[in-house]
Amino acid sequence: MTYGLCLSDSHYSAASFKMAGPLGCGCVKQSRRQERIFNSVTALLFFLVLVTDSVLSTTPFYVDNGLQQTMILDKVPRREKRELQQEILTLLGLHHRPKPTSNNPVESAPKFMMDLYETLKNSETEDALDQGVVFHSSNKTSRLDLDSDKVEGSDVIMSFVNHASRISFLRHERDQTFFFDFSEVSPGEQVNGAELRVYKEQSRKWTHATFKVEVFRIGQGQDPEDKSLELVWSLDVRGDEVGWLKLNVTLAADRWTLFPVSNMGMYMRVTNRRGREVKPSKVGIVGKQGSADKQAFMVGFFRMSSELHVRRTRSTRQRQLDDVTYSDDPYSAYGSGRNAYPQFRHQSCQRHTLYVSFRDLGWQDWIIAPDGYSAFYCNGECAFPLGAHMNATNHAIVQTLVHLLDPYLVPKPCCAPTKLTAISVLYFDHNSNVVLKRYRDMIVKSCGCH
Repeated sequence: MTYGLCLSDSHYSAASFKMAGPLGCGCVKQSRRQERIFNSVTALLFFLVLVTDSVLSTTPFYVDNGLQQTMILDKVPRREKRELQQEILTLLGLHHRPKPTSNNPVESAPKFMMDLYETLKNSETEDALDQGVVFHSSNKTSRLDLDSDKVEGSDVIMSFVNHASRISFLRHERDQTFFFDFSEVSPGEQVNGAELRVYKEQSRKWTHATFKVEVFRIGQGQDPEDKSLELVWSLDVRGDEVGWLKLNVTLAADRWTLFPVSNMGMYMRVTNRRGREVKPSKVGIVGKQGSADKQAFMVGFFRMSSELHVRRTRSTRQRQLDDVTYSDDPYSAYGSGRNAYPQFRHQSCQRHTLYVSFRDLGWQDWIIAPDGYSAFYCNGECAFPLGAHMNATNHAIVQTLVHLLDPYLVPKPCCAPTKLTAISVLYFDHNSNVVLKRYRDMIVKSCGCH
């Protein structure tokens, strides 16, 4: 008679159940009970993993561990991560997370802004960075046919996608109408300049002829059905010209910023030397049916008022997080404590690594560049004597001396940034417009005792 072999642990297989004899049945039942228990425990563990993963989420922050290595902070509750996301959005001057309907980087407006971002990033020097929020042009910007006077002094450069379909009363003239949504532009932003960019190919019919291109701002007439046309800009072009035409539409952009309800779009008219109107496509101007990288768009140059900067900063500071607490210790990775990093205990005041990842925040669908940035932070002892490398202020030196006399009454000076610089962020807004904005005081360049 053949007897089955009963296994006491969980390492059984289907072959274990092919048993015969009087003892075989009992072994089969025991093995089946073990299998059910094993499956139940496995399901429970899987459920716990899912619950834990749904409650906890990775942070977008990478910090220095004191051993010349960069590590990601431990997982945080998802609610706290959402609070962090909202705080960073507020810091960026955004009330909500943009959800663009189109974020195709090969389209003309995003492509132009990406080229502009790379050009300005490569041309910036250390001195330019130290001067704060404004962009600084160079001879490299001439490749994009940029007006350096408009770039200089702007802290926001924005491209606007053409939504000609919103002009319903001119639906049969889509190649001659333009509508740019200014709803995301704050009334507190000053217009430094604005350009309508239209791509022109060589005319097949009139190679050597000259044409006049005029752009009008559409306004409301006396009657609701009537519309008025106000000339904004005009220029003469030859039929054999190829490339982007640049029309100054600053007056229209300025009015739309101050009075958003007055934005009814723009109308383009092309005439020959005799004054006869010609279809734009006949002279080579690319319309709505043309390729995506040659579609018309608008570029606006803005400068944020100082009051707007102050208001956004104040609103960020006053905002309270309900039932959310964060540790004051930068090394206590949610329970690990400072003792987990003894290498930090007696270091002097200095700059440490802190990297913020926009990608880990899940914002890669609307932030085009960068993927993140090195913010850095200051930490360390400001103990007597304060060396030259600590960049101590005179007040910090006096405070250190008084601290030696009475450590309980007067604390040590604090390690804090002495120099901060700005970063540039390129992103889509809610209307699929592309925004290039500089944010001041985002990167620590040096630390000192204060």
